[in-house]
Amino acid sequence: MHASPDVVTITLNPALDDSFSVPRLIPGSKMRCSTPRIDPGGGGINVARVLHVLGIPTLAVFPVAGHIGRALSERLEIERLPFAGVEVPGETRLSHHVTELETGLEYRFVLPGTELARADLDRCLQAVRRGGRHAAYVVLSGSLPPGVSADVVPRVRCLSDALGARLVLDASGGALAQAHGAYLIKPSVRELKEHLGRELDTLAEQVAGARELLDDTHASAVVLSRGHLGIALVTPTGTQLLPAVAGDVVSGVGAGDALVAGIVAGLTRGWDIPRAARLGLACSAAMIATAGTSVFSRDDLAAFTDVLPGEAARGRTLRRDAV
Repeated sequence: MHASPDVVTITLNPALDDSFSVPRLIPGSKMRCSTPRIDPGGGGINVARVLHVLGIPTLAVFPVAGHIGRALSERLEIERLPFAGVEVPGETRLSHHVTELETGLEYRFVLPGTELARADLDRCLQAVRRGGRHAAYVVLSGSLPPGVSADVVPRVRCLSDALGARLVLDASGGALAQAHGAYLIKPSVRELKEHLGRELDTLAEQVAGARELLDDTHASAVVLSRGHLGIALVTPTGTQLLPAVAGDVVSGVGAGDALVAGIVAGLTRGWDIPRAARLGLACSAAMIATAGTSVFSRDDLAAFTDVLPGEAARGRTLRRDAV
């Protein structure tokens, strides 16, 4: 029996990730690939794996379908990550991440996933209810599989409320439109642009869009991921721009999930959101420095926390009327 977790993550569309490289992508040709790296994947699972490295008691909840789902579960057992896998029909999806060595470009091939019936979704949420009785945070992260509509978000929010936990949402599409009452929301600029239906080319437009999402959902914070530029942290009292942490770039897969994990880890320790966000940025940089969806170690992370911006460069605070 696992200890009661501080965080429960929900991954409704898990994946088994394979990552490999080719010298050059050539249409119609047989390309010789490197030995693949196989890792568990899917938003909430990635968040849980990073939280586990950070020493935060975590339970990952996800549907397990077919041989691939069982292979994913076996890898989590090797990592000793507590999880509640819910057996469902079908086959868990594969995701492929290919690096072209000639250019250094990374290509991602993401499959839709197996359909999740309403009854199976209900069983996944029941697993959250059973496992999260003492959780402080529930994290719903990743894409929604076929058969699951965006109205799952208010269902998870009601479940979080019933558990006395705060909901952290990292999702896209219609899920952002259903995010009312979430504690913290982490969209990328692209996801926010798609949600609002307009371009967000400038910093001012991005911050205004994040604030619109904050006001519409009554969230406590919106963490807008700006890629290599860092994040815009928007709260009811103002906006802070926090720069990304510099480091080697090996693979961008899972960087956003590591950002969420670091933030949630800080919050479970009682930190304020800006301090937790800086840990999230360090985790993101450490994740980018690893291959595929492999998770960094605590020693790896120490190198990035050492290079976090100093007190004078932790980020700049903008007045609400400044952008």
